[in-house]
Amino acid sequence: MVQPKRVRQTFLDLVHLNSPPDEEREVRRYCREVLREAGFVCQEDAAGNLIAQRSGPVHTAPRIFFAAHMDTVQPTEGIVVREEGGVFRTDGRTILGADDKAALCEILEGVLILSERKLPHGDLQVVFTVGEEVGLRGAKALAPEVLAGSLGFVLDASGPVGSIITAAPSHEMVEATFTGRAAHAGFEPEAGISALQAAAIAVARMQLGRIDAETTANIGVLQGGTANNIIPETATLRGEARSHDEDRLRTQVEHMRACLEEGARAVGASVDVRTQRIYSAYRLAETDPAPALAARAWTRCGPPVR
Repeated sequence: MVQPKRVRQTFLDLVHLNSPPDEEREVRRYCREVLREAGFVCQEDAAGNLIAQRSGPVHTAPRIFFAAHMDTVQPTEGIVVREEGGVFRTDGRTILGADDKAALCEILEGVLILSERKLPHGDLQVVFTVGEEVGLRGAKALAPEVLAGSLGFVLDASGPVGSIITAAPSHEMVEATFTGRAAHAGFEPEAGISALQAAAIAVARMQLGRIDAETTANIGVLQGGTANNIIPETATLRGEARSHDEDRLRTQVEHMRACLEEGARAVGASVDVRTQRIYSAYRLAETDPAPALAARAWTRCGPPVR
């Protein structure tokens, strides 16, 4: 059923299309052409998401959608792909972009097979979103009624083949801006208040990494200063916390906020702390409709469900 040569070519076509967030245009065009070839009616929403639908003759079947995202992290400009022993790799200067173009490829091959073999099916929908790598921008912009009444399968996870993800944590972003006082570090350091030192003290006091079985935290960006001989007046910090448990997430975010405020007080600086919910946790039982359907379908393919 699957055409390996076509799958290979589709994947190579996709990874050679540069598509960082806000620049998914060429990938969207490519996917639209394939989906139309497979009999789907396509539209683009205001955010740039590609939404495709195909009605099916089996009216008793549930309406199903498959989703993936079109953007990748950077760098992918000028990608060079090599195939070594059946594995695609880059020359090391760029990422490959298999997240999430492997999923785009899988879905496109699936709908082509469906069309070519005239397989019976219910109503189907394909949703390819934009801006996933910068906070699920496209997914958040989807109109709620677009997916109403559907069982959905999002292809965007790593792990052993056959894995079915039934839970994801809540994700909270933490940002802080420290303000101190600039001064010449060689002539009058006593007159300065180092915003960067305040941020460093704050980070040093934080519990980060694996907090417990449900919770993680990280500081990913710390920026400040303009020159070696100037005490930095401002510094910015960006991090995150994630947890499957809302109470533990709240506790971790409050801990990070307290450390940020303590760091500022330690040197006489001020700090503006901002938090933002990126997305909220979900958890499905194995017997819920979507996981159960995925498990039945995967069992028919042979490998064990994980």
